Amino acid sequence: MPSTPLFGPGEFFAQRSPSLASASIILLFTGVVAVASAAPYVDQVTSVEITTETLVISILLGGLIGAAGIWIVSTVIVYLLTAIVGGNGSITQTAANIGWALLPLLFVNTISTITLWSVAFAGNPPSMTVTQMQLPPWLLLFNTVVGLIGYVWVGYILTYAIKHARNVDIQRSASVAGIVVAIPVLNTVISLF
Repeated sequence: MPSTPLFGPGEFFAQRSPSLASASIILLFTGVVAVASAAPYVDQVTSVEITTETLVISILLGGLIGAAGIWIVSTVIVYLLTAIVGGNGSITQTAANIGWALLPLLFVNTISTITLWSVAFAGNPPSMTVTQMQLPPWLLLFNTVVGLIGYVWVGYILTYAIKHARNVDIQRSASVAGIVVAIPVLNTVISLF
């Protein structure tokens, strides 16, 4: 059975060096799914009539920009932190491995988007402003738990992605992965309050 980064990241990254192209596809889908979660709520934010074509283009561009931003920032942070602890390896392979390590976010974003769309189409959509969606407490808690599980999963995969891209021992790569994952985890927890 072939290895998978989702359940056997050590074996996966030891056997292959993922490409930037495949990582880009993963992150594009992840970003598009995340941005698509707001599609049913667009009419609450603007009184301007938005065509389907405009909405699709906006979702694609928003997903691309968001994914690229997260990917670039994550890659730079990992590259710099691992350089401090003696890592070596190309930034290109670091970026590719990080793209693959963020694969659980595709599942997290899909669950969140399906949940938000279900609530919207059930006729009880949460209110939304330009900057924030006012989710019911149960939905906020559900999305928070799903997000936390996803980020722990990302941290697990990222540990091995860093180890193989930057040639550092597992303890150092786990420490760097923990620092990188702590940022969105803290943001997720703070959003509860």
